[in-house]
Amino acid sequence: MDHIPGQGDDLIATFYIKDPDSTGSEGCETFYETDRRSWVVQGKSRGPQVAEQLVALADDETYLEVSGRTMDAFVRKYVKENHGVDLA
Repeated sequence: MDHIPGQGDDLIATFYIKDPDSTGSEGCETFYETDRRSWVVQGKSRGPQVAEQLVALADDETYLEVSGRTMDAFVRKYVKENHGVDLA
């Protein structure tokens, strides 16, 4: 895994893609690309039953759920932009 430089909130997050089925300005699953070559993901938070299933969750880490539909949209866009392959 790449080391993420910097500490805390010293990054710039730029919208990348959101849930293709979302409408309006209501909350929705969204990926943001940062100026640190990392990603910020907005999604639904989940509780302790999910946390118990995760491997080595550090004190400064969190977790969320993102739908397969949003993940598919992210992968298609990322692969096309970074590898020139259209998976659609």
